[in-house]
Amino acid sequence: MRILVPSDSRHWRGRRRAAVAAVAMLVVAGSPTLAHADHGGSAAEKAAAEIQAARDRADAAAQALFDEESTIDQLELDIAAAEADLAELEGEAEEMRTGLEFQAVRQFVGAGGTNFPLLIDLDDANDALTADVMSSIASETANVDLDDFDALMKEVEEQSESLESQRNDAQEATETYAALQADAEAEVVKLGEIEAQRLEDEAVQHELERQQRERAERERREREAAEEAAAEAAAAEAAAAAEEAAAAEQARVAEQSAQQTPAAVAATTSSGPAAAAQTPAQPEPVPPPAAPESAGSGLACPIAGPRSFADTWGASRSGGRSHEGVDMMSPGGTPLVAMEAGRVEFTTNGLGGNTVRLYGASGTRYYYAHLSAWEGSSRPVSKGDVIGYVGKTGNTSANHLHLQVHPGGGQAVNPYPYARGACG
Repeated sequence: MRILVPSDSRHWRGRRRAAVAAVAMLVVAGSPTLAHADHGGSAAEKAAAEIQAARDRADAAAQALFDEESTIDQLELDIAAAEADLAELEGEAEEMRTGLEFQAVRQFVGAGGTNFPLLIDLDDANDALTADVMSSIASETANVDLDDFDALMKEVEEQSESLESQRNDAQEATETYAALQADAEAEVVKLGEIEAQRLEDEAVQHELERQQRERAERERREREAAEEAAAEAAAAEAAAAAEEAAAAEQARVAEQSAQQTPAAVAATTSSGPAAAAQTPAQPEPVPPPAAPESAGSGLACPIAGPRSFADTWGASRSGGRSHEGVDMMSPGGTPLVAMEAGRVEFTTNGLGGNTVRLYGASGTRYYYAHLSAWEGSSRPVSKGDVIGYVGKTGNTSANHLHLQVHPGGGQAVNPYPYARGACG
């Protein structure tokens, strides 16, 4: 029997208020203003910085939106489990109630035995029956303990209250998602307006590219430093574990030495390390493949227009799935292009709606989902060719591209580095 702990509504609600407030602060702080050259620095530098700031705001809004989607999907899984648990409890309670009612009827009509009647109203019963009931309790001949039934009914009540709380959380999460979706869509529209104004200047384009290279290099160094620190911490933990194991082995040998003859001690001491050395090591779990350092280099951004995206790899999704893509927001109808030369196939399915499979010349397979429409038909394509348009078909309510990357046509890897490398 599974009994779920009631969800902490204050935690969910506090986190949602924080997410909405953070997005609101980004919107206020990021209201578009024209760049002027009289505040220090070149106009191109300021314009490029303004574009990057707008992209950061749009990405933050997208991250908040898709995080809330994960919350909703996880709540749906929790609610389904809670409903199953409640149904199991109610079934047990009904079975116990039916048995006790049968006992009560038998006792009332004198059909045999002195079983305890559950549903008898002692205030209205005749004295003889009341005396019989009291006698049953006193002699402990009742087949079922009322305390057990009361405890079960209390479980049912608590589970019902927990389920109701989870349903309220899900409703609130749905409302929050709608607000965050409006914010994210508004931010990507603002981004498009700013890029349309600023990117007409070739100097701004070059400056933006320079700033993006600097940012990518800074993030690379930070990532390497974090990985190095993690490796050092893991090595220190492994060394500590090895020392602890060695100390435990020494203690074991010492204990055996105190209990065995000298010959047995010598055999144990000499055979112990050898036996340990012969024990096969347990294989380490294979981590999911990581994107290469150069992910996205030389690829076309799949969205030919304003876009924002979030790293949602591995996030909870409906049906108990884990997210295996990157979600990229853009206004409906924005053109989608081939990230590299290859061949495209157009298909539909329940989750992805209108989808595209791009079999790249490099051997990498790309998966585009939720398109509003395709461009043309399944065919060979060149890098940058329009193959469809952003939409919200399938299992979604927001205009966005769900992108997957399968190097060598195999297992999916986190496509966020590819999107970041290709789109900036």
